[in-house]
Amino acid sequence: MTFSIIGRCARTGAFGAAITTSDLAVGGRCIRLSHGKGAMLSQHRTDSRLGDLGISLLAQGATAAETVSKVAASSGDIEWRQIGALDAGGKAAVYHGRRMYSIYCHSIEKNCLALGNILANDQVTVEMAIAFCKDDRLPLSERLMRALEAGRDAGGEILGPLRSAALRVTGEHGLDAQDLRVDISERTAVEDLRTLLDAYADREELLRQVALSPDTLPVMRSLFEASVERISELRLEARFPTARRRDSWTLRD
Repeated sequence: MTFSIIGRCARTGAFGAAITTSDLAVGGRCIRLSHGKGAMLSQHRTDSRLGDLGISLLAQGATAAETVSKVAASSGDIEWRQIGALDAGGKAAVYHGRRMYSIYCHSIEKNCLALGNILANDQVTVEMAIAFCKDDRLPLSERLMRALEAGRDAGGEILGPLRSAALRVTGEHGLDAQDLRVDISERTAVEDLRTLLDAYADREELLRQVALSPDTLPVMRSLFEASVERISELRLEARFPTARRRDSWTLRD
């Protein structure tokens, strides 16, 4: 009851994933990524340890085929699982367990793998891969989001509603470009994820600056002044001498 896609940006070396399901909090269980190294999906009666093993192998330079083979061999319950890998060269491999009773499928195109189970039809992943490949000039996050929307529009799961969704894209210095999650939605997880991604659009570079160059980012004047006022109200100036050291901060409106 999950459909997902992992993809690679050939220009930046970033890897990303988008996923949705009618269960809750899917983002933390099924997606594993390593910048410049690969992406791993583990779903259907998910064992997140398989994803952990897979991404560690990809990070060490294993191919997608080697990774899937080793991960499949590591578990006595692999026939309940659906796993997929995308390696540093953009090659993909999958394993569908034989205990899967539903419509399940995958689609591999250049630098992407779409994967799904308990689907409404066998064209869901086809449409996802087509959407991902349609315009490689777009940011990876947008290509992944469009692929997820295409999977929904192609029928998605056999039973809904979709309750959670996630989108993650890696970045340099160990800092993700996006790590967005809708862990619980009444019935519109993909739509909610779209809203979140669009709202987040101008935050990526700001948050990278916060992490890498905090001294170059001025402090918001409204937060600074509110803090000074509250410190004064509570007579905590000796403990928090912000007002006396006002010149230590650069403020912005």
